[in-house]
Amino acid sequence: LEKIGLEYQHLKDNVNLLADRNYREITTGYKNLSLRKNQLEGERNAIVQFIESIEAEKKHVFIDAFEKIDRELRNIFNKLTGGSAWLEIEDSSNIFSSGIFLMTQFPDKAPRESTSISGGEKTITALAFILSIQSVYPSPFYLFDEIDAHLDAVNAERLSELLKERSKKSQIILVTLKPSMMAHASVIYGVYNEDGLSKVIRYKPGVEVIVRSS
Repeated sequence: LEKIGLEYQHLKDNVNLLADRNYREITTGYKNLSLRKNQLEGERNAIVQFIESIEAEKKHVFIDAFEKIDRELRNIFNKLTGGSAWLEIEDSSNIFSSGIFLMTQFPDKAPRESTSISGGEKTITALAFILSIQSVYPSPFYLFDEIDAHLDAVNAERLSELLKERSKKSQIILVTLKPSMMAHASVIYGVYNEDGLSKVIRYKPGVEVIVRSS
């Protein structure tokens, strides 16, 4: 008994009597942290899935719009020039960080990117692209300022016919000096100078001419 007593006295100062309570506290804390960790991982996975669904939807919307505009561009450009035009994504694996090329091929010419063509060709290409977007996402009206200035008579006539057709769905306001454009207009306003005054003439087929000084 004395020996056991001595052993107890020896061990008493080396044993942590709070170990059981500390162990329970640490165990409880660990369980709570594990539950919180699992909860955070679940929330993280939900956020990642949401982001991935948004990215997938964004890509779907982009590709859908791209294909529709490309299809309209091919059709309109062919009507205007008899040639071909189409859109190309610079990097199909990373569509939101790369550019889009507007390619053209006029009759009897090699395919070229739109930045490498002449002024008149750029005009007709840009118009075809604008009208292709308008076909997919219509606007109530369009204002064009001498878009036919660099076009020859044939292309100007084709453009005027196309704009006349498009005016059935949207109002088109056009500043022009080309007779072919004015021949297809529903209403014409002319502005001229007389004795230092600007005068406006409004003409509509079947309606008398109105002259107003300003």
